[in-house]
Amino acid sequence: MATSPFAGFKTPELKLPKLDLDAAFALHKANLAAAQEAQAVVLEATQAIVTAQHGYAQELLAGAKAAFAAKQPQPPQAVLAEAQAAAEKAVAVGKRNVDLGVAAQRRVADLVAKRVQASLAELKALAA
Repeated sequence: MATSPFAGFKTPELKLPKLDLDAAFALHKANLAAAQEAQAVVLEATQAIVTAQHGYAQELLAGAKAAFAAKQPQPPQAVLAEAQAAAEKAVAVGKRNVDLGVAAQRRVADLVAKRVQASLAELKALAA
């Protein structure tokens, strides 16, 4: 009977690092909660912007209806004043919407930065 060339060979013992599954799942759960919070911030800002745009569009439509319903044309100074007021209103609405968007972006960036820092700390604790 032939002997195997591997007869005296011992495989090295495989040592896997200990992994705390509860801590790993808690880390993942915290990351998902932060993502959900960031999504809520963006959704809230989007709703506020859409509401402001809708209100502005309704004001424009009401003004246009009133202008078409008028029996007599307005003097040029009145038309110019209305156009200037409409432009100022458009700029104000646009600025407000940009401010809402920037504020939402800052909040999301802050949430993500805090979550990344916490995740790194938690991963270090898991690896220890």
